[in-house]
Amino acid sequence: MSSSHSKDFTFLGSRIPPEVESLSKNLKDVDQEMFRKTLKAVVSALEGKDCREVLKSIAEISPVPADRLRHIVAGMHRLLSEAIRIPTASLKQEAFKEDLRELRIPEDFITDFSSVVFGSRRATLEAAAAKKDPHLPTVDDLKWRVDVTISTSSLARALQPSLLMQMKLSDGSLQRFEVPVSKFHELRYNVALILKEMNNLEKRSILQIQD
Repeated sequence: MSSSHSKDFTFLGSRIPPEVESLSKNLKDVDQEMFRKTLKAVVSALEGKDCREVLKSIAEISPVPADRLRHIVAGMHRLLSEAIRIPTASLKQEAFKEDLRELRIPEDFITDFSSVVFGSRRATLEAAAAKKDPHLPTVDDLKWRVDVTISTSSLARALQPSLLMQMKLSDGSLQRFEVPVSKFHELRYNVALILKEMNNLEKRSILQIQD
């Protein structure tokens, strides 16, 4: 993080992304009408719309050089992407504005950024961001039964109980696998240990969200 910032942390974390770091410099001499047109295009892009033609038309009439405009668009996109990922319960509007002041964003532009992050289009932006984020299928249903192998080529496995598991995933696929009882107990122990550690972490005031 640049030494020009007095705070150690912003909603962007301890390191400001380079696209956002250079945003205030590239916004110099940009009038509010041009800023708002560009911001509207970036917001539409975040919602999943194709805005290439809109941005092209903005570049054609903009007095701002094309390379600076590209930096502005990239900075806006990164700034809003990061802000939308943080729940409003954790990111307060005034704290967000103060962070932008630390980044030396002009005050009029701060108001417009804040209107996007905390305004009526936030739900649409959050939904679009969730679709773009990489994720794995979730478990919709789980069935299991205990099985005992009677006939086997391995004496060690003969008459040893095991768990037969079947998971139905959110993508519609079925996953079947066998878990020895000993491994199931090991899994149960490790899950309980993780839950205990999570509970201990939640009790530490340093990790609690402050209003």
